[in-house]
Amino acid sequence: MKNLLKILFISKVLFLFLVFNSQAASTTGQADVYKVTMKKVELCTASTSVSSCVGSVTVGDTSKVVDIASVSAGAAAATFGDPALLPLGETYTHMRVTIDRKFTIKADLEVSGVTDNCTTTAALSGSAYPGGSLSGTEKYDRTPIIADGGTAAEADLYLKNNQMKTCTNAACSALSGANTITYAQGSGSSTYQTQHADGSTSDDHVMVYELSKPYTVALIGPTIDISFGTSAAIKATEVGTDFCMFDPQEPVVTITIK
Repeated sequence: MKNLLKILFISKVLFLFLVFNSQAASTTGQADVYKVTMKKVELCTASTSVSSCVGSVTVGDTSKVVDIASVSAGAAAATFGDPALLPLGETYTHMRVTIDRKFTIKADLEVSGVTDNCTTTAALSGSAYPGGSLSGTEKYDRTPIIADGGTAAEADLYLKNNQMKTCTNAACSALSGANTITYAQGSGSSTYQTQHADGSTSDDHVMVYELSKPYTVALIGPTIDISFGTSAAIKATEVGTDFCMFDPQEPVVTITIK
């Protein structure tokens, strides 16, 4: 049962990434590093919205970073939380999860129209993040661009606020018009998820998922095998001939219960 709860969380949490219209050339490809921060997992006996988790039981609430591009990702996910908190015989139908809006990704992709490869670099992380420090809303209100080429390194990417703007130069001293950003309700794998208003500073993204079938707590849990595919887990888009922007994409998750 321990593996079931944690692996269901990891498998479902990664189907939520923002999309906005662009006519520029782009490609998806392999992520060598793909880190997501797990913050809280709850099981619910019913749910009608992102704020609704009937009969909520928290099975994990300690921050934990998992690199799903790693071969050990399944084992790492299995250590999150304490299934002993679940009452025997109770039936759960939904799962509510909280993750950090920051993803750390490393990738090097060839994109049509760009002189050199689009490569995630340290220019996207920490104090180097274009547009200012990360103490305000910059990381959520704008999408930076960086020069093509360079040495691949881990870069920080964020789930954006509504009305997000794209930088038009590497220093982010000029911005595009606003892009409407919404997170699907019921059309993706999640049933409900947070909508981040323009100017939001919350670091949390909350989602509710309907389990594939109701789960009744028993003494003996199933055996779970899990694998993560990251061959198309990052999207790079050309901005002119010498700059790139990045968006996280949905990894392929394979789960076997036996």
